[in-house]
Amino acid sequence: MRQIICPLYGKPCEQDCPDRYINQPEGGCLLTTAEELGAQVVVLDEASGTVGCIYTPHQSQSGKGVI
Repeated sequence: MRQIICPLYGKPCEQDCPDRYINQPEGGCLLTTAEELGAQVVVLDEASGTVGCIYTPHQSQSGKGVI
């Protein structure tokens, strides 16, 4: 079974993480799902634990971008 890496700590998801999906044995949470979908997870305020996700448009391989 593959282990999902926490985007905040760079370590495998902890069993007791309060945000962990309860129905996935390998772990994961909203942040790991967002990261898998292409978001960049950013810590906005370390003291309060506030994080955000940034999605940026990708240019096509031809360099013309998306219309």
